[in-house]
Amino acid sequence: MIGEELLPHLVDVEHPGLVSDRYGNQVPDWAASTRATVRAWMQQSSGAEDTDQRDAQIGDWLLICNPYTTDGADLLVYGRDRVHWNSAVFEVIGPPGPAWEPSELHHYEIRLRTVEG
Repeated sequence: MIGEELLPHLVDVEHPGLVSDRYGNQVPDWAASTRATVRAWMQQSSGAEDTDQRDAQIGDWLLICNPYTTDGADLLVYGRDRVHWNSAVFEVIGPPGPAWEPSELHHYEIRLRTVEG
C-alpha cells in the first residue's frame, strides 16, 4: 500500500452502465455510469500533436493508486473506463497493471490517454 501523503490527487474512475443495442450486443451507456473516488498520483508520460487533417493534442498519462477507493471499497478498473481529474477526462488504455508485493496486491499502475481537438 502506498501512503496517502504520496498520493496527492483525487480522481474519479467512471464505469459505464451497459445496455443492449439493436443487435443484442452489450454496449457502454455513459448516461448510466457510476463513479469511484481514489487518491492517486497523476503524471504525464508523453505528449504529441496530430496535424494530419486536424489540430489534436494527445497526452499519455500514468495514474498510480492503491487498490481501494477513498471509501475503502476494492477498486475495479477496466479498459472501457474513464478517469476524471480536475477538468480533464482521460480514457483508460488497456487493463490496469497490478503491482504485487509478496503476499498481496500493492497498487495499480493505469495508463491513460487524453485527446483534445
